[in-house]
Amino acid sequence: MAPFERFAVITVTALTLCVAPLAPAGAAVRTVLETFTATTTGMTPAALALRIQVLEWSDDSARADVVAALEDAAALGKLPTVGYLWPDGSPVGYTLKYAHRTKTADGRDRLTFVTDRTVGSYDYEKWRVAGTTAKPLPYSVVELYVDAAGNGTGTLSLAAEVAIDSATSTITLATGGGHVLASVARQPSPQG
Repeated sequence: MAPFERFAVITVTALTLCVAPLAPAGAAVRTVLETFTATTTGMTPAALALRIQVLEWSDDSARADVVAALEDAAALGKLPTVGYLWPDGSPVGYTLKYAHRTKTADGRDRLTFVTDRTVGSYDYEKWRVAGTTAKPLPYSVVELYVDAAGNGTGTLSLAAEVAIDSATSTITLATGGGHVLASVARQPSPQG
């Protein structure tokens, strides 16, 4: 074998041995359970399409962990990711650390999501709702109300105060903040 060929074989072998451990062995691909879309309204940015992908719904224990971590942004960020919120046209999304579904008295689904960062924090111009009295937070809460047909409205913690019930490990938004998410829709399941 010529010296150049020997060098090439040794180099390729060394690179293979160095790079192979970087690939996660048996890394599980997580399936999107449900997808919801919404459009911002009555706020800046206006008419921005959002996509929320739920990978798993939070159980009691996971919800308790999120409620306990809400005062500590670093602790919240370390909790398992249960989904994503994607602003249209953005290469960056927000990780969901909390995804909870309950039924309202009128039969709609109330879907509550918590991100580990404030929505709009990646943008040059921060997201805002004019005239709001909501306290700035290091995370965001998104709440959707979806009917049996899969349509509804929603709001964000930018427009309404966050209500935390530590006893039940639930997070909701106070009413009266107004709906700043319109055209909310449950998208067809990727499984068919």
